Amino acid sequence: MTIAKPTGPRLPAKSASAQSRTAKRGDHAGKAAAAARKPAVRATASRLRRCKPLSAACCRKRRRKRVKHARAVFTTGILRRNPGTRYALVDLVNLGATVARCMTVQVFDWSNGLPVALNVTPCDAKVCNVSLAPGTSNFVYADISGVQFKYEVRIARPVRNRNLVLNVWGLSSEPLTPQIGNNVLQHQLFRVKADAFHPGCGCR
Repeated sequence: MTIAKPTGPRLPAKSASAQSRTAKRGDHAGKAAAAARKPAVRATASRLRRCKPLSAACCRKRRRKRVKHARAVFTTGILRRNPGTRYALVDLVNLGATVARCMTVQVFDWSNGLPVALNVTPCDAKVCNVSLAPGTSNFVYADISGVQFKYEVRIARPVRNRNLVLNVWGLSSEPLTPQIGNNVLQHQLFRVKADAFHPGCGCR
């Protein structure tokens, strides 16, 4: 069996000069495409170079913002209540000259092995936020006469401000005499992780 060869008009064969012209046009087109791609690559690289320092600066700014609003949390630890102690009182003072500061106080009854938050006066709440104007002091307290064995005072303040001073006192009823074993001064407070504080704290 024989296969018939296709019978159609054939394209004329290109001469050597035509082939060279086609090759040159291909070379020119390739070079043009490469030249068109190069600026895009350079622009991309330029954008990457510009973005890197901007990203680092942005990260530093965010870190500064987080540090600015960070809270340091201090605790007295668990204290054994002196039988004569009726009130747990916290003296707060802002020794700064220009900026008002906010501190947050909680008092816990640990007698049953678990922390039970007590009402703090004058907030009449279990989380007491106290705002102090520059160069002023204030105090808050909780009635712990119902605490059977153990209690704790916990205070949060801005982490980077050293103009805030906190002292915790265990006081008797009138005339409010400090009781032995229940007084914790600023340098005796122990710093704990901020997430150990009550999640409802909204003080800044």
